[in-house]
Amino acid sequence: MSLPYLHRYWQQALARRQGQPVERTPHSWRLDNLLLSGLHLAIEETDQYLLQHAPSFAEFEAWVLARNGGQLDPLHVERLNCLFANEPYGPALQARLREIADAPDVLTPADLRHWHEHGYVIVRQAVSREQAQATEAAVWEHLGMSPHDPATWYQRPIGKGIMMEFYHHPTLLANRQAPRIRKAFAQLWGTPDLWPTTDRTSFNPPETATLPFQGPHLHWDVSLEPPFSFGTQGLLYLCDTPAHQGAFCCVPGFQHQLQPWLAALPPGTNPRHVDLRPQVQPIPAQAGDFVIWHHFLPHGSSPNRGSYPRIVQYLNMYPLEFEETMTWV
Repeated sequence: MSLPYLHRYWQQALARRQGQPVERTPHSWRLDNLLLSGLHLAIEETDQYLLQHAPSFAEFEAWVLARNGGQLDPLHVERLNCLFANEPYGPALQARLREIADAPDVLTPADLRHWHEHGYVIVRQAVSREQAQATEAAVWEHLGMSPHDPATWYQRPIGKGIMMEFYHHPTLLANRQAPRIRKAFAQLWGTPDLWPTTDRTSFNPPETATLPFQGPHLHWDVSLEPPFSFGTQGLLYLCDTPAHQGAFCCVPGFQHQLQPWLAALPPGTNPRHVDLRPQVQPIPAQAGDFVIWHHFLPHGSSPNRGSYPRIVQYLNMYPLEFEETMTWV
């Protein structure tokens, strides 16, 4: 593995572990995120490993390789090195991006109108039903639970609420590379040169008297401090999910309202504490369908009042130039 920037990332993580000041600018934050995205690494999992274990650099490299099935795609390494050296992509990388650019559109004009009006869109059959079911089976295996025995669904905590630290199964990686998902994001961003995130999966079982819905409730995953920039988020349904079965929910159209709504709040109001539940709409879909939403939308999971868990994989993509506001409000 020849990635000079990886060594820098390791050095700075260990410096923070030792209490040394490490300046983080929007530019360095962006490069760190691109590095982890390019290596199929989850941010929280990687930081936890570095801070808890303080590995040598050789041990960190081995850990990275293990999470990539023992080897890295040479084109992924080339792409990262081009990024950090500020050099153009080689012919093979350019050809791969042209394949996405030249592929038939996934989102129809009606889909795009829905996106611009409501701030979300459903990519039908983004992966095959069989692929979604294979990923669902991997989730059940990881949890050590049976889809046919509800008693097993509540035997132990899932993780943080309904969020699972489950990232590196081959079916999860295959979904991140699904052509229809990549093309849909390319249409919304206006470029095929996008970086997929390695994000969590989620297992939301039906509520019981002893285990009520644990959230996440309605929220934003971005800072509400200007400047505001366009961004996306997404999830893949791994099983059929009607509205009452803990479906993803959001406030449609709020991408148009966010900035004037914030400006109109009384002084001292915490926007994250304002109750927007009366405007919430659940978004049901089938196994293999993918929901993309504008990150200005308040969104969350919903209580599962069905008879089967809601199981999803979170996945997002973003371009090289994307920068988040680092001040969290």
